Amino acid sequence: METLEPEIYIAKNSSSRSSVLLRLLGALALYICFGLLAEYAFASNKKTPPVESTQGSIWLLPENGSHINALLLDTDVKFDVSGMIVRAKVKQRFKNTSNLWAEGIYVFPLPENAAVDHFKLHIGERQIEGQIQERSQAKKTYETAKNEGRQAGLVEQQRANVFTTSLSNIAPDDQITVEIEYQQTLEYKDGRYRLRFPMVIGPRFHATNNSMAQDNIDTDVSTVTSETRVNPVYIHISLDAGVPLAELDSTYHAIDIKQTGSHRYSIALAPGKIFADRDFELVWSPEPSHQPQTAVFTEQHEGYEYALVSVLPPELDSLGQQLLPRDVVFILDVSGSMSGTSIEQAKASLIQALARLKPQDRFNIIWFNDRTERLYPRTKPATTESIQYAGMIINKLDANGGTMMHPALALALNEQPEFSRVRQIIFLTDGNVDNEQELFGLISKQLGDNRLFTVGIGSAPNSHFMRKAARAGRGTFTYIGDIAEVQQKTNALLEKLEAPALVNIDMRIDGLDVEVFPIPIPDLYLGEPLTVLIRGRQLNNYITLYGDFGESGWQKKIELFDSVNHPGIRTAWARSKIASLLEQQHDAYTQEERDALKNHIVQTSINHHLVSRFTSLVAVDVTPVNSSGQLYSEKLKTNLPRGWKLGQAKHPERQQMLLAQLSLPQTATTAALHMIIASMLFALAMVFYQLRKLL
Repeated sequence: METLEPEIYIAKNSSSRSSVLLRLLGALALYICFGLLAEYAFASNKKTPPVESTQGSIWLLPENGSHINALLLDTDVKFDVSGMIVRAKVKQRFKNTSNLWAEGIYVFPLPENAAVDHFKLHIGERQIEGQIQERSQAKKTYETAKNEGRQAGLVEQQRANVFTTSLSNIAPDDQITVEIEYQQTLEYKDGRYRLRFPMVIGPRFHATNNSMAQDNIDTDVSTVTSETRVNPVYIHISLDAGVPLAELDSTYHAIDIKQTGSHRYSIALAPGKIFADRDFELVWSPEPSHQPQTAVFTEQHEGYEYALVSVLPPELDSLGQQLLPRDVVFILDVSGSMSGTSIEQAKASLIQALARLKPQDRFNIIWFNDRTERLYPRTKPATTESIQYAGMIINKLDANGGTMMHPALALALNEQPEFSRVRQIIFLTDGNVDNEQELFGLISKQLGDNRLFTVGIGSAPNSHFMRKAARAGRGTFTYIGDIAEVQQKTNALLEKLEAPALVNIDMRIDGLDVEVFPIPIPDLYLGEPLTVLIRGRQLNNYITLYGDFGESGWQKKIELFDSVNHPGIRTAWARSKIASLLEQQHDAYTQEERDALKNHIVQTSINHHLVSRFTSLVAVDVTPVNSSGQLYSEKLKTNLPRGWKLGQAKHPERQQMLLAQLSLPQTATTAALHMIIASMLFALAMVFYQLRKLL
C-alpha cells in the first residue's frame, strides 16, 4: 500500500493540473475572442497609415473611421557650388488631396554643418518670407496662427543634422511649397571634394529605456518608417570647379553630366528622381597639377573682415619622421541597426585593418550591442596567429540587440598609451543613438593621450555624432556607404594612422576683435585639410600657422587678402561660432554660464538669420482661411535606410527593439489569425476536458 500512495498522489496532482490548465486555456481563449472586439475598436481610432500605402503621405481619419490619403510629398534640391562654398535650395511640396483641413509635420536630415538661413512659404501665388525668432517665440507664433485658422510654416532644428517642417491649415485640394535655403562649406580630403546630401534618418536607439525609436526632442519628431520606397527626390547641381577636373562622379547614384564651360558642369540624376532611402554624394578631384595646397576666401561686411583659410601642408608625407609602434583598439557595433549590409561592410573593413598591422603593433577588439565583450583582456601582439584567430571571431559575429555604446567606449578609453607607443581607437558604427551628449562628455573626460577615429557604416549613418566624436577624440571621420568602398576608404584611413600627425596647431594673427574657429584647432593627419574661419577688424594681411610634427616644428605663412571677395564666408563663420558656443554650453559648470552662452547663441543666430537649437524660422499668412475649427494632424512617412532589414531576435527582450526599428506601425489587427488561434485553444480545451472525464 505504501507504494501505491505516491501513485495515487501523483494521479490526483495530475488531475488538478489538468483542471488548472483547462481553466487557463479557456480563459485565454475568451480573452482573445472578447479582446478582439476592443482591439478592433481601439485600432480603428488610431491615425497610423494603412500598410498598403506606397507614397510619402499623411493619412487623416474622419468621423466614419476610414483612412484618407491626405498629403503627397516630393522634394526638389538645387545646389550651386563655387569654390568651397555651397548654396542649396530645398523645395518640399505638399498637396492635400482630401476634403479635410490638414496639418503636416515632416522630419528631414541636412548636413551637420548646414547653415539654414532662408525659409519661404508658397501658397498659391503668394510668397511668405520666414522670419528668425527665438525658438519658443517662433513656436508660439506658429501655434497662435494655427489656432486662428491661418496658414503658417515653422522650421526647427532638433539636432545639428535633423530638422522639422510644420505646416498648418492646408486647405482641401490645396498645395503648399516650402522652400528652405542653406549654406555649407565643402570638405577637401584625400585629394577629393565631397558634396554629401543626407536623405533619410535611421531610427535611433534610446539608451535610457533600452529601445529603438525616432528622435523626440523639444517637439515630437517621430516619423513612420516604411519598407516601401517613398519621398521622391529630384537633385540638380551647378558646379563651378574653378580648375580642370580629373574625376567627377556620384558615389551611390547614377548621374548625367554636361560640361557647360571650361570648369563648369551641370549635373542631374540619370533616372530623373530617386527615393530618399540613402545619402547622395558627389565627388570630384582636381587634376594633379591643380591640387590645392592653400585656399583663401574672404568677405567684408559692416566693418568686419571674414576669411576662410584651408591649408593642406605638403610636408606631412615628406618629412620622413620615425613611426612609433602602435596599440590599436577596434570597437565594432553589432547592434540591431547594423544588420544587413552595414555589418558586412564593418566586418570587411575590420579584417582589412587587421591585415595592415605591423609586427611591432599590438591590438584588441571590443564589440557591443546591449552587452560589451572583448577579444583579449589586454592588447595582443599582432602576430599571424592572433590576427587569424581575430578574423575567425569577427566572421562569427551577428548584428542584433540594443546599442549600448557607453560601456564599450568607456572600456576602450580606460587605458592610456605607454611611453614610446601611440594608442589609437577605431570605432566602426552607424552612430544611431540618442545619448550623444553623454558620449561626447565621456570622450572629453577620458580621452587623455588616446586618439579616436570614427568610421561611419551604412546608407544613413548619424554623421553629426561621428564627426563630432572624432573631433573630440582628436582623430578623423571616415564614411563607408557601400561594400565596394571598403578597401579604398579603409586603406586611406590606415595610411593616416600609420603616419605622424601635425599636433598642437595654433595661429598668429594681428588685428582688433579677432575671433577664430574652431577652438581648439584640431590635429592634422595625412591628406586632411586644415580649415579655419576668422573674423576681425583691421586684420593684418598675413597669418602664420604653426605646430609640432614628430620631432620637428612646422609653420606656414599665408597671405589673406590677395584673393577674390566671396559671399558666404560670413555665414560659414557664424555657423562655426554657434557650434563652438554650443560645445562650451554643454561643458559649462553653472546654470548662470549656460544661460549666458544660450543668450550669446540666440543673438549670434538672429544677427546672421540662422536656424539653431535656440532659434527657428517661422512664416505666417495674415488672412485666416480655416474657420471650421477642425484640423487633422499626422506625420509623413520616411523610408527605411537602404540595406536595413528586419532581423529575427534571438532574445524576447530584443524583439520589441527590432520591430520598433524596422517595421511599419499597424492600425489594422491580424483578426483572422487571432480567431484561428482562439479556435485552436477552444479545441485544445475540449480535448483536455474529455480526457479529464475519461480519467
